[in-house]
Amino acid sequence: MPTWIFTATSRTGRPVNPITGSPTDSITVYDQADLDRRVEAARTDPRDLDVDIQRIA
Repeated sequence: MPTWIFTATSRTGRPVNPITGSPTDSITVYDQADLDRRVEAARTDPRDLDVDIQRIA
């Protein structure tokens, strides 16, 4: 099963990580459906997210 690191960075500088307040956050994604949902959500996010996806397995 493929695994990815999904990283989102706010181009507006608004927090992406609710705990640290950082404008960048990463998460490990374990299935294609979850990855697709996250990519679609990032497209319409008001923080104007820049997304990086790295396949790690």
